[in-house]
Amino acid sequence: MRYCLDANIFIQAKNFHYHFDICPGFWDWLDQQIETVGSIVPICEELVAGNDELKPWAKDRKETGFFADIYDPAVQEVFRAIAVYVEIQYETHQAGKFLDGADPWLIAYSQVNDCVIVTSEILSPGAKKVKIPNICEEFGVDYTDCFTMLKGLNARFVLDV
Repeated sequence: MRYCLDANIFIQAKNFHYHFDICPGFWDWLDQQIETVGSIVPICEELVAGNDELKPWAKDRKETGFFADIYDPAVQEVFRAIAVYVEIQYETHQAGKFLDGADPWLIAYSQVNDCVIVTSEILSPGAKKVKIPNICEEFGVDYTDCFTMLKGLNARFVLDV
């Protein structure tokens, strides 16, 4: 996997530009890109916990390899380093909220596997809330937005007439 997607990419795609009914090609394209684009199991779990069209979509892909396992000891080690950093740099409430979610796992997995994180979050120096790009900067993990990824992979969603 070269690109590892944050949950907000799936959620925003479903809610806006690539709604299942409007642009099914986006979702088909994701399925075709399994060697290059994917995510991690904790992101899948977040999507399955919801109560919308993403729930069955994510469930159907949980065992396909689209959502990677995070139980590699190297990923666990990086997660621990991220946890220590976040607990030192952020208020307890914000640190706890971040560490209870999928985001630190996304960063740890991406660092170990040399993936680019795809997120709609933006770098926010000095932010009180823990942001993926802020932690990526600290841990040397590349990140980008969805449109940049799509352009870089020459994605095309062509209307079949």
